[in-house]
Amino acid sequence: MQHIYNEIDVLICSREAMEGGRWNSTATGRTASELEVLQKEHEEKNMKIQELKKQIELTKHRLEKKKKELTEEQMGGFNTLSKKYNSLREEYNAMLAEKLRESK
Repeated sequence: MQHIYNEIDVLICSREAMEGGRWNSTATGRTASELEVLQKEHEEKNMKIQELKKQIELTKHRLEKKKKELTEEQMGGFNTLSKKYNSLREEYNAMLAEKLRESK
């Protein structure tokens, strides 16, 4: 990127010199076409940057959605296991209480 800025600075200085009448028409044409090429490259890079920003945002949203889905799935599994555990614990406690009553 710095390279482009340096070239633009050179072109600006060249343009100022041309306006002062120190350049011939060949140099002027070449400098103008170089500037057009640099402007086109700059526009292409800006378009690429915008496209990459869009892709980053889309990827970010997909990851957030996936994370949310995964969290909900994990919580569902956790809740199922918790209910199963509580059910088994209650059954165990009931059997233990019955065994204690029988042993008295």
